[in-house]
Amino acid sequence: MIKYIRHKDIEVEKWDACIDQALNGLPYAYSWYLNLAAEEQWDALVIDDYKAVFPLPFKNRVVYKQIYQPFFIQQLGLFYTDATYANQLHYCIEQIPSAFRKMNLHLNTANGMQSSFVKVKHRITHHINLNKTPVEIAAAYSENNKRNIKKAQKAKLSIIKLNTANELIAFRKKYLANELDGTQTAADAERLKRILEKALSLNKGFIKGVVDEHNQLLALAFFMSSNNFLIYLSAVSSDAGKEKNAMHFLIDQTLQQHAGSNLTFDFEGSLIPGLARFYKGFGGVEISFPVIQK
Repeated sequence: MIKYIRHKDIEVEKWDACIDQALNGLPYAYSWYLNLAAEEQWDALVIDDYKAVFPLPFKNRVVYKQIYQPFFIQQLGLFYTDATYANQLHYCIEQIPSAFRKMNLHLNTANGMQSSFVKVKHRITHHINLNKTPVEIAAAYSENNKRNIKKAQKAKLSIIKLNTANELIAFRKKYLANELDGTQTAADAERLKRILEKALSLNKGFIKGVVDEHNQLLALAFFMSSNNFLIYLSAVSSDAGKEKNAMHFLIDQTLQQHAGSNLTFDFEGSLIPGLARFYKGFGGVEISFPVIQK
């Protein structure tokens, strides 16, 4: 049975246990992540006492509620602990209350969606299966990426690990200001910081950086590590870092470090051609997921 449950009535322990055990679990769907990214404004559909769940992040408009995709969450949709629940997706969407008059929501790569009562589009992410040898992973790199990694290695770059998100957020503010202008605010940056700090405290991610031989910081990236995924959640390079191919170096080192694991590396996108080429240059394979709108 599908039940619509308001945020205050969600049984958090059962919810998080479902995401832990879900066949298609993703870190974005944990209660703590949703609480931070959606500022505790999310309700849910729950099936058979949390055997499957469907989060509904929303915004209150003047006369209606709108389901939306919060920043820093790539995919949501139906998460299930048994494959038999996969066919409940259409029924879940039918059960979304009419008070949610507008909707723009990303489902996940395990959600097959064809429907006549909502508009369905598709977005792309890029995955790398890390259950390979380091040599096999590197063999999938494009010739351009191989050259850039060799240049970075000759530049005597080194990897460092950071324990807080402060420098990554500061780097974003300094080097992504123009790119993020008009799309993300200072409040969004603070929200990202809270997400990263919480993930670090739960040991569900790590921050790595690249420094040159003079210990100058060139690039930083946060990798979410959860639910058998290693997700490239937030990354930024300085101008000098771009010149020295620091991010190429950082991604290569991360892929090599986790070679032979059962993890899937997820680049989180992208529809931007240049970024898509960058991801494919590391062997990233296009994987689509549905976006439902009304």
